[in-house]
Amino acid sequence: MLPESEIADDTIVRESLSMDCATGSSASDDCTPPYTIEFHPQDSSLTQSQQDQGQKKITLSDIQVEAERLARGELTLARAYVPHTDVWQEILDALEPVDFREAAGLDGDERLSQKHFVVITVREILRVARSLGCGLCRNYDFLYSFNGAFWKLFDREQLTDFLGEAALRLGVDPITSSFHMFRDHLYKQFLAVAHLPKPETPEGICLINLRNGTFEVTPTGLGIRDFQREDFLTYQLPFDYNQAADAPLWQKFLDEVLPDEARQKVLAEYIGYVFTRLKLEKTLLLYGRLTKSVAFDVINALLGRENVVNYSLTSLSHEYHRAKLANKLLNYSSEISTRLESDIFKRMTSGEPVEARLPYGKPFIMTRYARLLFNCNELPRDVEHTEAFFRRFLILPFDVTVPEDRQDKRLAEKIIRSELSGVFNWMLKGLQRLLIEENFTPCEAVQEALQQYRKESDSVAMFISDENYKPSDKYTEVKSVYQSYANQ
Repeated sequence: MLPESEIADDTIVRESLSMDCATGSSASDDCTPPYTIEFHPQDSSLTQSQQDQGQKKITLSDIQVEAERLARGELTLARAYVPHTDVWQEILDALEPVDFREAAGLDGDERLSQKHFVVITVREILRVARSLGCGLCRNYDFLYSFNGAFWKLFDREQLTDFLGEAALRLGVDPITSSFHMFRDHLYKQFLAVAHLPKPETPEGICLINLRNGTFEVTPTGLGIRDFQREDFLTYQLPFDYNQAADAPLWQKFLDEVLPDEARQKVLAEYIGYVFTRLKLEKTLLLYGRLTKSVAFDVINALLGRENVVNYSLTSLSHEYHRAKLANKLLNYSSEISTRLESDIFKRMTSGEPVEARLPYGKPFIMTRYARLLFNCNELPRDVEHTEAFFRRFLILPFDVTVPEDRQDKRLAEKIIRSELSGVFNWMLKGLQRLLIEENFTPCEAVQEALQQYRKESDSVAMFISDENYKPSDKYTEVKSVYQSYANQ
């Protein structure tokens, strides 16, 4: 187990003891390695001094009480994990010099070559990383480190510097381990052998990574479990799961700006949709000139700002920008742009494979990437007038005016500070509905908004409707009709 100083700051360590996970019995029983009993406070707004009180010396009676709570499922068992910034040093500190000749299996007068140093160095790094419960890997042109809780991106410069330092720790001489060509060979060897493909989540199972574990939704139930590197989850939501948490401020806000219950359900379901592999082929638009900023701030905070990107639809027509969606949960932009490339929009809304490329990287086919959500005051114009285009929109009207004297300018801040676990539980209900029904809740307001959008985006149809033209035996010159249309 890691020393207390290396345990994530967001947990309050109560006591470390070996326990039988099923019965809550003491360390004298046959058991798995020690775990840390962690008390995760329901109120995330606790002050530092209040949190510090949780680290005071506790009695055997306190331990017994918490063991009983653990047995009842009121506490979670979570292995400690280090910040990603410390993963590199953890691996370096665990490396020990190796006998390269022995490791290469050379006999007699056979000489070591550079390839032996390169291959053995990378192999030893990956072995030690896994033995520590962390890891390093690549997927396409992306590089990741695992800290015991989730995988996180890092860049090439970090890796090459680390590989050179690791080679030195393993016994490669200082000149060679610092030589840029040797480091380049180490980097290429890493790319060759450290590929870790993303696993396909079994159908009907949804995984959500939080601070105190991975929340798993299956056909037979749901609950929090320990982190697993094999899940290849590349994010962590910035709060603990707390089954008892609620969100009164968030619910009050929704009741005021989206009083229609069906609209609230659609919003919760779409946020839950972010975590699924369901192919519902929908992009959500929060439409209107009113009160969308609170939803924007809260949703970004709920998912974690580092897990969200903010590109307009026009930007997503560029392969470099599309590549940035590969490791994100949501693309949520405060603008949609009035013009868009229909083909790429339809493919990305459907979750179809799309081509992407990082700067200076090779093109690759992106198959798992962020969902799309936009705030908009105006809907896109000059669009494709097809059923395939329009059916991909969920247009959720925000059309309630909140008087100035009733607006709380700090509402989003208050919700983010104290209610994210409760907002998650609200979203979770929507996710469960979505997984059961495999579709969004029918909503009259959403359907009417889409019908109006169809009509308004077709200027000819709008003109015919506004001028009340109907089939008739009488004839009118096309020139005069066009002149009326053009003068609108």
